[in-house]
Amino acid sequence: MQAGSVEDPVLTKLAEPEELRRQPGLEDEWKRIQKLAGGQGLALGKYFEELARFGHQHGASAVPYLQALLSNPDWQIRAAVLRALGVTESLEAQAILKQTIRPDAVLEDAAQATLSLGEMEDPTITAWLREKWQSVPEGDLKRCLLDTLASRPYAQTANFFPTLLQSSSLDSEAKALVLSNLGFHQEAPLSLLTPFLGSKDEALRGGAYDALACRPEARLGSQLISLSAHENDASLRQKAYEAAGHQLDITPAQMAAVVANEPDPAARLRAERAWGMTVGRTDNQEDRRRFDTEAVPRLVDEALKNPDPGEQRAALQALAMARTAGSRSGLEKIAQETTSPQLSKLAAAMANSGKMRDLKGKK
Repeated sequence: MQAGSVEDPVLTKLAEPEELRRQPGLEDEWKRIQKLAGGQGLALGKYFEELARFGHQHGASAVPYLQALLSNPDWQIRAAVLRALGVTESLEAQAILKQTIRPDAVLEDAAQATLSLGEMEDPTITAWLREKWQSVPEGDLKRCLLDTLASRPYAQTANFFPTLLQSSSLDSEAKALVLSNLGFHQEAPLSLLTPFLGSKDEALRGGAYDALACRPEARLGSQLISLSAHENDASLRQKAYEAAGHQLDITPAQMAAVVANEPDPAARLRAERAWGMTVGRTDNQEDRRRFDTEAVPRLVDEALKNPDPGEQRAALQALAMARTAGSRSGLEKIAQETTSPQLSKLAAAMANSGKMRDLKGKK
């Protein structure tokens, strides 16, 4: 029986008048939630949270209530409803989400429906997403479907992605996206990812670096550092440093040497963040003192003087990951001296987190 046929019991039920599908016992709760709909900022966020909670708690029974909001002109509300439909884990919600995933739909709606469907647990969804990806024309929706497919459990895509990554029908940017996502799957064999480190295509190498940043057990630290030395593009070196910093076999001394030789400021900051990762994993006091002496002053200066919020956060992350006395003092200094309330709050939280972690370690 086809999902779109008139005999499909799920679609037949969805075709019934909304009032026949609602449950009287939920009316008061739904009315209470709808009173939050007119809020802004944090109040609007609370409304979205309540929609998701309603969907999660009531499952299929919540679907007719949520479905009624899909005609709302506010795309943020529609997106929240589509997310809430996904957490119902119901066949009724699946049918609605699938109907929304089509090329002629509003792209934001179709993309959110794709993401919501992809987060549902039903294993049959993977095959449906694959068929849909194959049938839609090239464009943003097709890319979103591929991205979502790559986030599904690897056991459900193991017969698909290895072949696809070798196919000439898929462009390198799309393959890089797949590689990046496959890194999150510990079941995906490293042999599927590592060959792309030697690719002549920069996008594919970047995707492989992204993937290996999620696979510390690969122990490819030295190889990644060696490869980074041959990357002319600073953004690719940043990716290589991120991957190297996560590898369990990399040493603080190796990353310190990379930092010393990196000419690009943004790439050097990422190398310092990777250095901080390695220092946070070691008990070697000489390595920890060296980081405090050489890296901490630069990172504090970076956080206080660089106007780019992204670079400021990267500096804070490098300090927080190192977990040394000097790095914690650096975070406290930033919290006290920065003119940014947001940066001050973040730096203080990171410093306090480090203190709490140390106290637990001493018990």
